[in-house]
Amino acid sequence: MMMATTPLLAMPGHGVPCESANTKQNYYSFKLASSARTRDALPRIINWRCRSSHSSRGAMTMAAPVPPVLKRRGKQDEEEEWMGYLAPEKLEVLAHLEPWAEAHVLPLLKPAEEAWQPSDLLPDPAALGDEGFHAACRELRARAAGVPDAHLVCLVGNMITEEALPTYQSVPNRFEAVRDLTGADATAWARWIRGWSAEENRHGDALSRYMYLSGRVDMRQVDRTVHLLIASGMAMNAARSPYHGFIYVAFQERATAISHGNTARHVGAHGDHVLARVCGAIMADEKRHEAAYTRIVGKLFEVDPDAAVRALGYMMRRRITMPAALMADGRDADLYAHYAAAAQQTGVYTASDYRGILEHLIRQWRVEDLAAGLSGEGRRARDYVCGLPRKIRTMEEKAHDRAAQAQKKPTSVPFSWIFDRPVSVVIP
Repeated sequence: MMMATTPLLAMPGHGVPCESANTKQNYYSFKLASSARTRDALPRIINWRCRSSHSSRGAMTMAAPVPPVLKRRGKQDEEEEWMGYLAPEKLEVLAHLEPWAEAHVLPLLKPAEEAWQPSDLLPDPAALGDEGFHAACRELRARAAGVPDAHLVCLVGNMITEEALPTYQSVPNRFEAVRDLTGADATAWARWIRGWSAEENRHGDALSRYMYLSGRVDMRQVDRTVHLLIASGMAMNAARSPYHGFIYVAFQERATAISHGNTARHVGAHGDHVLARVCGAIMADEKRHEAAYTRIVGKLFEVDPDAAVRALGYMMRRRITMPAALMADGRDADLYAHYAAAAQQTGVYTASDYRGILEHLIRQWRVEDLAAGLSGEGRRARDYVCGLPRKIRTMEEKAHDRAAQAQKKPTSVPFSWIFDRPVSVVIP
């Protein structure tokens, strides 16, 4: 799993968030409805309207200009905005969708008997014998020698991100109404979380074994970075809301597929077809996972469009950030920024990819077509999200022009992951 590594600043938000009268309640007492409920029991649109004095803003027309918020909202206001998604009527939506998830999400997992495993892609001493294994390792090391250090740094950063899987499994287990309460629940949501985690677990294993065999990586420093990252954890806006959380992961899975796909293409061009095959297999998994989370959010847009688009607007105002943003190796205080700069410079993952993902999701979820059932806040969220790619593109062009005028020179940055060999990167 990987997150976007974009240097772009978050865009200012529009409007004032609605606050539910139920915000202060403790929603942990809500119990997941029986999976026997059918899809037919779910209303087409769940009406949940703001009871605050701002509700009259719903009469604003789309043509009317919406002034930007000049006063920054406090942390408590932001928390109250998404806490409304923990109201029983909101969580009821996910409970009703369990039969749908059984039919449309779970089939995107592959049975363990059919799935690839790291030993299928890398030299296996048990299968090859001593001489065959050593010969295969020599060939692997010879091919790995042709991978440039900058691409190797990106590969290590991606692998470290994948290896922090314990943190990522805990993320959907915080989403109310879908989490695996006992650790072995039979609900479709719980089975998806466990199956998704099982598939993700192979990614870090395969990349780690490759790096160990390649001899080009300081595995102790890499392992130390993984240790520190898991211990540091990650922060995600609206951590308990399934609406916000599924949007976050849908964006993230597409970013992962792009990153591993670009890595496969680059290392393949440098002659390492084994590594290209590993990265390609991981990319294929991430595309299936992306499809699953995109379907889930798409369904939320179908049955509860106002809440879904407002959640999307909330997440994009705060920007989707990489879960490995807290990575540290005990040496480089700006490790994440340097890794992101390497990814940008090599084309493994760029700011343009971030914009492209947003454009793709807007099309997939048909955000521009939303009209019926939207509140005033929903319309403002829709307009903000649909206008965001253009704003990001403008920022990209301005940043490119400034960089060209400044003629900023690359900085030589040593990475402990590759025995402190320096890599030239342009620091934003």
